[in-house]
Amino acid sequence: MMTVHPLSTETYALAEGPVWDPVAERLLWVDIPTGRVMEGAFDGDLTVTATHTLPCMVGAVVPAADGSLLTAAEYGFATLGPDLAMGPRVLSDGAPSRLNDGACDPAGRFLAGGMARDDRRGQERLYRLELDGSVSVVAEGLTISNGLGWSPDGRTFYNVDSVPGVVWARPYDVESGESGAPREILRVDDGLPDGMAVDVEGNLWIAIWGRGEVRRHSPAGRLLSTVKVPAPKVSSVTFAGSTLVITTAGGGLFATGTDVTGLPPNPWRGPVPLPSPQESAPA
Repeated sequence: MMTVHPLSTETYALAEGPVWDPVAERLLWVDIPTGRVMEGAFDGDLTVTATHTLPCMVGAVVPAADGSLLTAAEYGFATLGPDLAMGPRVLSDGAPSRLNDGACDPAGRFLAGGMARDDRRGQERLYRLELDGSVSVVAEGLTISNGLGWSPDGRTFYNVDSVPGVVWARPYDVESGESGAPREILRVDDGLPDGMAVDVEGNLWIAIWGRGEVRRHSPAGRLLSTVKVPAPKVSSVTFAGSTLVITTAGGGLFATGTDVTGLPPNPWRGPVPLPSPQESAPA
């Protein structure tokens, strides 16, 4: 049994998208509704070293190869600096959707998906910010786009749609960024699958919102083990070496030691700052 311990005394409205940046030796995460991006020093204990506040919600943060930070802000991609430099916009102001979880693929492209803020289903997209600053659509028909991950060889791409609770797997061409037809590998009916991390063995560690659990599944979807978390709204996970860091909503951050290490995160390898905004989502 893996023992979970708290990392933070602060509680967050909706802590999400943790990323361990091994180059800068820092933990990154966001608090979505407050628009905050946190940086922390982590060596078993966590110390918040910087907090950046955006003038909008923020769904995800990733490090760039030059050490700066990129975000999936409320309506588009943005470079985080002394001022928020909006890049390509994929949603219009006031849209009944916002950008949610995101991650970079093995080539350094930044993917982030939309989530409905109302009861619409199947109308959201997963977007990819290309290395030239343009935006492509990777997937359509989603409701709450969530956890993203790649197999150790980069040839399989996993993505979560929290509603209807499905984890999809697709063949992925790292060189071109093109992906193949999705296949369902897992469906959760006792909670909502949320954020995700992949370990060096190719297993998926999936946060289960509403159940206070992180579940480890094989690439085929078989349940291997379960981590119990003392907070029901578990939102996402990342690996800092062999330590699993867990974010929650209405609670703090937690951690537990594991018997495996996680895949290192992929940094953004495109232009910094991002190119000027687009006025509408790609067709």
